[in-house]
Amino acid sequence: MMFALQPPPPSQGFMVKIMQPPSDIEGLADVLLGSLGLVGLLVVSALILAGLFAGGLYVYRLKFADPFPSASEQRPGDGGPAGSITR
Repeated sequence: MMFALQPPPPSQGFMVKIMQPPSDIEGLADVLLGSLGLVGLLVVSALILAGLFAGGLYVYRLKFADPFPSASEQRPGDGGPAGSITR
């Protein structure tokens, strides 16, 4: 009687594949590659921004010349704006 109440066995079976969890080494490699990618992105963006800043300063210096010449260009006795100094 118990055999009559049981459902019939399935006609086709199924297969279960047991996957191994990733090891710590594989997880660490993924983290290192991700961090190197992030650091690389930050370095490249810093280089691009530094180049843009330097180029902007260069163009600014070309457009607006220094109204005050540096001290090394002024020598006593040249008849500069402060007058001539003679000894």
